[in-house]
Amino acid sequence: MKSSLTGAVIGIVALIIGLTALDQFLAKVESSELHSTAERSYTQGTRLIREGKAAEAVDRFRSAYAIERDNREYELALIAALIDIGNTPEAGMLMDEVLIRDPNDGRTNLTAARLMVKEGKIADAEAYYHRAIYGEWPDNPAANPQAVRMELIDLLSKRGKKQELLAELISLEAEAGKDPEIQKRLAKLFLSVDSPARAASIYQTMVARNPEDVDAYEGLGQAELEQGEYPAAHTAFDQAFRRDPDNASIRSHLQTLNTVVELDPTVRRLTSEEKYRRSRRILELASMGLRQCISSHLVGGSDDVGKVLAAADATAASKAPAHITNEMAEGILNMAEAVWRAQNRACAGASPPEEALGLIMKKLAS
Repeated sequence: MKSSLTGAVIGIVALIIGLTALDQFLAKVESSELHSTAERSYTQGTRLIREGKAAEAVDRFRSAYAIERDNREYELALIAALIDIGNTPEAGMLMDEVLIRDPNDGRTNLTAARLMVKEGKIADAEAYYHRAIYGEWPDNPAANPQAVRMELIDLLSKRGKKQELLAELISLEAEAGKDPEIQKRLAKLFLSVDSPARAASIYQTMVARNPEDVDAYEGLGQAELEQGEYPAAHTAFDQAFRRDPDNASIRSHLQTLNTVVELDPTVRRLTSEEKYRRSRRILELASMGLRQCISSHLVGGSDDVGKVLAAADATAASKAPAHITNEMAEGILNMAEAVWRAQNRACAGASPPEEALGLIMKKLAS
């Protein structure tokens, strides 16, 4: 009797162990199937994003995230797709959750930055970009922060935020080393933020490394021109022209340089008569530019603009005095600068100013 009872107990225990093992096995099978389903949904969503079908991708990413809510990859992919289709409220709610869990994660902060850009919160976006740059990047810890900074630079460039852009460019220059593509892009951007000396330094390195780089010579010429270093600019443009004589851009730059040299009233050892003549020509060009901008773009001129133009016309119509002094030329240049400032105020963004005149005015203001 006792032995049969013992046998029954052993059988029951064995049955329980067997059922438990079966239950665990089935749970593992189910978990594996669910994981595979989530993975397939995520893969499908990624493909749809590549095809430009963000709305369809949202459904796939949502399915993957519903199965595995602790998978940050799925959640960030869903947020990014929601941002793409403009569903920022839902993206924002999910983003808050991820930031609470992973406040220092680089990719998380990058996604948050892109959400802020989508919502037009540029100051907040800049803050998240910086958190992404200095955040944690388990994969490619050097390349990823650099790519994020480049994305921030693109944003600042499009927004015309020159001071902030210059700071980011200086940081990128220190981080990027001698990567040729980044160096070329940096040089162009330094020119765009009125930092031609830094641009010239990069271009000089580029032509030293590759003496046949036409673009680098042309960029160097532009940087030297903007610094008022006309002989150096001519040398650089000439080197570019010798290597590519049919290049229309190089020809245009040489023409601009020649015009600037002919107009520049700050050249040493100019006679008072020549400085006076150049000053009147600069005033004439400035007045013409303001008139063309107002008429061509239907920009309304204020009373102040009318007064500036009237004074410029009166000066242009007057005859040169018999005895010309340096002070007379300076007075005309002051009037030309007033006309130039009036054009910048009245016609800002309406049309690009004449390049040669702009270079002269920049030199006069420095």
